[in-house]
Amino acid sequence: MMMQKKVLVSSLMVAALMVASACSPAAPKTASVERPVPVASSVKAAPAEAGDPYLFADMDAKVSEILDDGTEYAVYLAYPQKSSSPYIYHSQSMRSASMIKVFILAAVMEKANNGELSIDEGIVLKSSDKVGGAGILAGYASGTELSLREIMRLMITESDNTATNMVIDRIGMSAINDYIARNGYSDTILQRKMMDFDAVNAGRENYSSVRDLGTIFLELYQHSCVSWDYDEIMLDFLKGQTDTDCFPAALPGKVIAHKTGALVGLYDDGGIIYNEGNDTILVIMTENYSGEYTTIEHMKAFARAVVD
Repeated sequence: MMMQKKVLVSSLMVAALMVASACSPAAPKTASVERPVPVASSVKAAPAEAGDPYLFADMDAKVSEILDDGTEYAVYLAYPQKSSSPYIYHSQSMRSASMIKVFILAAVMEKANNGELSIDEGIVLKSSDKVGGAGILAGYASGTELSLREIMRLMITESDNTATNMVIDRIGMSAINDYIARNGYSDTILQRKMMDFDAVNAGRENYSSVRDLGTIFLELYQHSCVSWDYDEIMLDFLKGQTDTDCFPAALPGKVIAHKTGALVGLYDDGGIIYNEGNDTILVIMTENYSGEYTTIEHMKAFARAVVD
């Protein structure tokens, strides 16, 4: 009889716990445009993914041997003429620095393609637009009128921060994030303008990942990002990148459509390397680097190792 009572009591306790669990409110879901998890969080980065095991058979070894300076690296590598599947190493949402400008560019081009604006429209530079950091536009006289096309070109080729903020003002931050979310770049978000240190101190940072950047570069390569004509314009801007310290220095003579980014503790490079039948899409993002010069040297060595 005592044993039956114990069983009965245990059954009642289990049932009560199940009811309590069922009645507890579920954790709210996070919208797709909410801030992604930054690199400093406790969430671990995704492990290496090799879509084509034969093509990328030795890639883990190359990563371990070359990117070995203590910097936190993430890598996207694809050979679109050989395989539709990329190699991805430790992709996670990371501070994007100026890499976010690629998504800003594409968002404007989509609006142009839809007839919502013209990239040849004029925009007047105001003194309030001018910010420091990278670029040359802050040195122009206030009142200068430039086309949106020229402002976007400076945003990419010179990584011009003043130009970038003018582009953000033209279509709005919410429109840019809408473009990002609709196109499935789930690790990417724009939360502040360039050189907005108040936003940074308030915890609002811009994020992306090698997966999202690799994806948009692949779409540009395939002319499936916005349209053939607008993708060509974007590729032309990217080929005019003036920061040549990393991939171009490692691969002299190659045509490279790419974007770089730098902040304290990180340096990124990513884009399309045209290579006579072995075109390569390579994106390397970093965080907590061992030093900019050392990190760039390791990135250059990796680029040479994976581009035949």
